Amino acid sequence: MMRRLGWFVTGVAAGVAGVRVAGRRLRRTARRMAPASVGRRVTAEVRRRVDSVGDAVREGRAAKSNREAELRARLDRRVETLDQHLGPGDTLLVDGEPVDTGRVIVLRGDETPRP
Repeated sequence: MMRRLGWFVTGVAAGVAGVRVAGRRLRRTARRMAPASVGRRVTAEVRRRVDSVGDAVREGRAAKSNREAELRARLDRRVETLDQHLGPGDTLLVDGEPVDTGRVIVLRGDETPRP
C-alpha cells in the first residue's frame, strides 16, 4: 500500500511539473507569435537587409570610382606598374604575402584639373 502511494505521489508531482513546463512554453510561444512581436522581428530583418543593400551599393560606387580613376590615368599615361621598377629576382610583398607586380598600379597625381 505504501509503495503504491509513493508511486502515485511521484506521478502526480511529475504531472504537475510537466503541466507547468508545458504552460510556460505555450505562453512563451504565444508571446513570440503575437502580431506585435512578429511585426518587430520582420521590421528588424527588413532594416538589416536594407542596410546590407546600402552597404553593397556604397561598395559598388567606390569600386566604380576607383576603376574610373584608373582608366583616366591610363588614358593620360599616368599609370605605371611596379614591375617597371623592380630588378630581376625582386619580390613585391603586401602584408607579407607575395603579389604579382603587374597587378599593382601606381597612379600619379593629375597636374591638370579636369573640366
